[in-house]
Amino acid sequence: MGEQLHRFPGRGEPLPRRRGGPGSRISLGAGGAPDGADGRAEATVLSDNSVPRVAVLILTWNRVNEVVPCLESFSCLEYPNYEVLLVDNGSEDETVPTVHQLFPWVTLIENKQNLGFCKGNNVGLRHVLEGNFDYVVLLNSDTKVLPNLLTELVAAMQSDPRIAIAGAKNLLMENPSYTWGKYGQVTWGPMLVKTVGRFAPDWQLQEPLKDVDWVIANGCMIGREALVKVGLFDEDFWQCNEDVDWSYRARKAGYRVVYVDRAAILHKGGSSADLGHKRVFSYGYFIGRNAFTFARKHGTLFQKIKLFVMVWVGVLGRIAFFTLDNAKNAILGQRAFIRGINDGIRGRLTPGEITVNMGGGGRNLRQGRRARLLRWLGV
Repeated sequence: MGEQLHRFPGRGEPLPRRRGGPGSRISLGAGGAPDGADGRAEATVLSDNSVPRVAVLILTWNRVNEVVPCLESFSCLEYPNYEVLLVDNGSEDETVPTVHQLFPWVTLIENKQNLGFCKGNNVGLRHVLEGNFDYVVLLNSDTKVLPNLLTELVAAMQSDPRIAIAGAKNLLMENPSYTWGKYGQVTWGPMLVKTVGRFAPDWQLQEPLKDVDWVIANGCMIGREALVKVGLFDEDFWQCNEDVDWSYRARKAGYRVVYVDRAAILHKGGSSADLGHKRVFSYGYFIGRNAFTFARKHGTLFQKIKLFVMVWVGVLGRIAFFTLDNAKNAILGQRAFIRGINDGIRGRLTPGEITVNMGGGGRNLRQGRRARLLRWLGV
């Protein structure tokens, strides 16, 4: 059943033809369908006269080994009318010359320095708004698209003009029978939010469209009208929880935020830890900081107090667990999280905390009660 709903193309398929003309290079300054009677999933079909133009926006930074397979995966897409825009966030590796040489059909936008996730994506989103696009899909470079991604997302968006953003299922690239994540809930708990389906079995239930608190920015589609009315990403977040904030603002503006179970991408788990880079983003710092950045913008007094209490419950719980597990480096890692909390409460960003030295190992695929407890604590 999984193969019917989410087909996984094999290697050796030809690269896609150019969509909408040849690619260009831009350099910038620093600034649900029912199942069939036999139980098989019926494909969503769009007529030729109802195929909107879609921009696929990919942000990358020093990830040439991920960008190449990501762009190669577009050869499997069934959707006929899209253009790929790659925003390079000041990479120091071979990303730019490699993309320019191997993928001339990609529009390459070059930032002269790393602007962060929000500002870097906003550069691309402004380019999208200047073009004749109906929708834009956001992708991370550590992903691969599946054949029905754009078809299902466009069908969802066209089903109701009140839908501002539709999120796809993120399947774990290393083991697609599990999900990296589906969508999110704002819990005001130890990590502010909860990602539903985090490292969970993918039962292929083919859920109908579901209204949710927020969708994962990786693999989401945003409508042009909603993007204009809601606005771009809040650059104060820099990275992390910017999708939570945008989804909240969209719902506040009267739009719907929906999860599309039929649409899926493959998402690599623990990408930063797999590539051996000397410096990586300090996710611990930004998770702590942006929980309170979100709370300052949107939370009631009760919610802010609840978040403060639950965050410290989580911190103490993690420290206790790491102590019992004799994980000294993980204990030290809580310092960045705590510094992030402090900066989030004060409404500031410490430049020295943006990146950290690369440590060893990424996330492991954890299951069972112990794993659920650890994920609740944010481990």
